Amino acid sequence: MKLFSLAVVFVVASAGSLCASAATAYPDTCSAAPKNCKIIKEDANFRVIDYTAKAGDKVPMHSHPAHVIYVLQGGKTKFTMEDGSVKELDTKTGDALINPKTVHAAEHLSDLHVIIVEDKK
Repeated sequence: MKLFSLAVVFVVASAGSLCASAATAYPDTCSAAPKNCKIIKEDANFRVIDYTAKAGDKVPMHSHPAHVIYVLQGGKTKFTMEDGSVKELDTKTGDALINPKTVHAAEHLSDLHVIIVEDKK
């Protein structure tokens, strides 16, 4: 519960990364990567996902609503955005990222463990 409360605090702060326009034509994270996702809690407003990935895991193009990522185990990920541009992100344990809605594919270059809190409003 503490982790969820912490994530909610981050949702109301202002920051952002990995910007792109999210289209609903793409599957959501858990549909695109069911082996990586475990839904911890979900209601009408939020979905909390325990997301783990191993080096070499690839996730096809998918969408996210506005979301917060809290990093439990840092790692490096290469994102291919909807427009074809590529961005690498190297997160550290304890990082918190606030992201607008986005569409991307991901290739995990190292192991990673994060909590994702998606805003369903």
